[in-house]
Amino acid sequence: MARCIAAEGGEFGIRANTILPDAILQGSAIWNSNWRNERAAAYGIEPDQLEEHYRKRTTLLVNIYPRDIAEGVAFFASSKSEKTTGCMLTIDGGVPAAFTR
Repeated sequence: MARCIAAEGGEFGIRANTILPDAILQGSAIWNSNWRNERAAAYGIEPDQLEEHYRKRTTLLVNIYPRDIAEGVAFFASSKSEKTTGCMLTIDGGVPAAFTR
């Protein structure tokens, strides 16, 4: 959808870009819901091991936090990206399964 908006809105100065995050657990209501238990069960681990599981699946061995996503959004909203549209910014710590093909 963002690419369509970028293509159709460009002549009007409308930019549309996308952030592609990985699991953002900190501060999320989903983290304290049954979802946490379901995800842990799906991976065959205990719920308290889930954050470490997500960290270990990244090539940079990092967790993704809300501030990481906010910085990407701030970049797209700033004049630093005024000539960028139809772009995707992946903020996931390097999840190989999600690498662009």
